[in-house]
Amino acid sequence: MYILVFDIGSTNIKTLVLSITGPRDDEKIKLLGKEKYRGTDFYSFFYKVLDKYKIEKNDIETLVLTGTGTSFLDDTIDGINVIKVDEHLAISYGGILLSKYDEAVIVSIGTGTTIVYSNLNDYKRLGGTGLGGGTFVGLSNALINLQSDSRDIKPFEILVDYAKKGNHKNLDLLIGDISKNDILDMSTDITAANFAKLSGNYRLEDTMAATLNLVLENISLLVKALNKDLPVVYIGTLVSDTYVQERLTEIADYTGSDIHFVEDGEFAIAIGAWEYYLLKLRKNY
Repeated sequence: MYILVFDIGSTNIKTLVLSITGPRDDEKIKLLGKEKYRGTDFYSFFYKVLDKYKIEKNDIETLVLTGTGTSFLDDTIDGINVIKVDEHLAISYGGILLSKYDEAVIVSIGTGTTIVYSNLNDYKRLGGTGLGGGTFVGLSNALINLQSDSRDIKPFEILVDYAKKGNHKNLDLLIGDISKNDILDMSTDITAANFAKLSGNYRLEDTMAATLNLVLENISLLVKALNKDLPVVYIGTLVSDTYVQERLTEIADYTGSDIHFVEDGEFAIAIGAWEYYLLKLRKNY
């Protein structure tokens, strides 16, 4: 038998494929693989997963669904039992389990950003923002099109590569550009005005770096405003890139935040839904 877990986001879908062997009182559950689909067509991805792992629908015990796209799907799919796990709960469970903290603030940067307090036994949504990976990809492509009159939409990985080669300080006006001293608790390295140095001549790489900084720094400042003392755990697709982790770490250094990244953070929401189902729900089915 198999359990398939799907995190259905507004840009990507991630899945975990688990096999179950042995009697219920001594069964073995094994993670067979993790898959990612760039798109939102659940059924297309679902059947591709079945085909890749040679899984028959009759051999699926349960489909565990989480994420924003879950609400568009029925409670049974092709006769298969469906369990829906609230996305904020899955963020909370996945982030806290992977980080191994007793309590933390979990920041999920996907297409947008959600900020959740978690202590494993309880969770609370603290806030969020429309800034996220979708902002970086969408705004970056719009800016590239303005410069090159191109309609060739570039993916996340290429845009981050551009940002790596650029310097946001060539376009962003920093507090240090207008003051010799920190202003209140804001370091001179913090941006005073995004893109305020923009002139007639600017490099594409600097534009991408400034766009990424706009997203990451403002998310970081919002997290700092909502959280004073707890460690911050970042998860999500955008955070899976090592350069993005480096930039978030640099920003945390001058905001004074205690931030952490976890292995498999891109799949943390799916992992949270999986663990919650196995530990809390499955015994009732």
